[in-house]
Amino acid sequence: MTLPKSRKAALFSVHPLLLCLVAASLTLSTAEATAQQSQNVAPRTGSASIDEIEAKRKALFGRMMTAPDDLDTAFEYAALSSEAGDLEGAISTLERMLIYAPGLPRLQLELGVLYYRLGAYETARQYFDGAKAAGNVPAEVSAKVDQYLAAIDRRAAPSQLSGMVRTGIRYQSNANAGPGNSTVTLNGLSYTLDGLSVAGEDFNAFVNGALRYRLDTDVQGLALEAGLSGYAAGYRNRDTLNTAAAEAYAGPVFDLGRFGLDDHTLAILLTTSGVIIEGDRYLASAGVSTTLDWQVTPTDSLSASLQYRFEDYSNTTSRRTAELQSGHRFDGQLSWSHQMTEDFSLTGRVLATRRDAEVGYLSATEVGGAISGTYRHAALIGDGPAWTVGLEAAVVGRGYDDPDTMINASRRQRDTEFSLNLRQIVPFTERVALVSEAGYRKVWSNYDIKAFDNISLSIGIQSAF
Repeated sequence: MTLPKSRKAALFSVHPLLLCLVAASLTLSTAEATAQQSQNVAPRTGSASIDEIEAKRKALFGRMMTAPDDLDTAFEYAALSSEAGDLEGAISTLERMLIYAPGLPRLQLELGVLYYRLGAYETARQYFDGAKAAGNVPAEVSAKVDQYLAAIDRRAAPSQLSGMVRTGIRYQSNANAGPGNSTVTLNGLSYTLDGLSVAGEDFNAFVNGALRYRLDTDVQGLALEAGLSGYAAGYRNRDTLNTAAAEAYAGPVFDLGRFGLDDHTLAILLTTSGVIIEGDRYLASAGVSTTLDWQVTPTDSLSASLQYRFEDYSNTTSRRTAELQSGHRFDGQLSWSHQMTEDFSLTGRVLATRRDAEVGYLSATEVGGAISGTYRHAALIGDGPAWTVGLEAAVVGRGYDDPDTMINASRRQRDTEFSLNLRQIVPFTERVALVSEAGYRKVWSNYDIKAFDNISLSIGIQSAF
């Protein structure tokens, strides 16, 4: 960081005795600067070796001894100390600089970041608050301070419990995902489907909710997290579609800052789920997932996840061969989010799934992608909290391993699926909102009995805590 000459002149108009005290302080810390091989965190040296960095630090220390009022040299020395993993050495250097530049926002930001990396969150908060309180704070400094203050607030409570519940009604033009035409071709012959197999509209009442619990342990950088989510829907006409589902997860979440990966977290979770359809057990699964989250910049975040689970299907009254779907499932996803403005964000996702069922015609590989946007805008009615609108479009290609000989003995099933979903959230208070959704789903398939489309509309009340 280079200060203008006029700024330096103002900052360096200090009492000569103060300069002597600073020089004495530097002399007392000679051993710290010249023999600092101990590291508080893992080095982040980039292409330079630790020996090269230590040589540069030694040279800079000599310059600081002869010119203790040279802020540029001190900034460079502190930066190299941070790269070498010697956060305490960087902190002591920057704190001495406060004598010359009290209240400098950039300086207080750097000190806050260093204390945050050491896990001294309340001390870090003091410096971040000081940076915010200074006048004429650069926008990039203010944004980074807000990011760290939010992270400290999350860490302040040793345990956190949050959740939501939503209930409402939904209309679907094709509730059973049946083909629109009652006449289909099976192995070259035409067949007429019964009324329950073709596309049929219906209404359902639904309720869904989620709980999340997080406990910050006494081990620095380690938290434990658990969650539970559920969904239930009852249909007006088609009882065979009545569904209840639940999923739970638990496991450790690691803050990777101690390993030189600031703003990275790694979660390793055990998962289990179950589904009941028309009152019968339909699906039970268990597995493990891992997710890496990285706050790349204050406006950009990256998330990558991998999941494995074994799925055990059971036959139900109207699904006599469901058990053949049992087998291994692998899911992968990579997403990137960018905060375009304070109120508008974009997210892109790529995903892949592999299902290995008991039979080849139910084993499939699918690859797809999605893009979504979220926009917060002023309330259109009244002066309450901001409304939020979100739109997502997704495309997935799916291919099965073997032909289904009941449908086409010579060709494997190939599907392309497109979906478009629009959501509007109208909050009544900070915790209670009206949520309305509209969606369209279209599946093209070389098996005409598997091709369908569906329009869905829903409205419900959501409460969060």
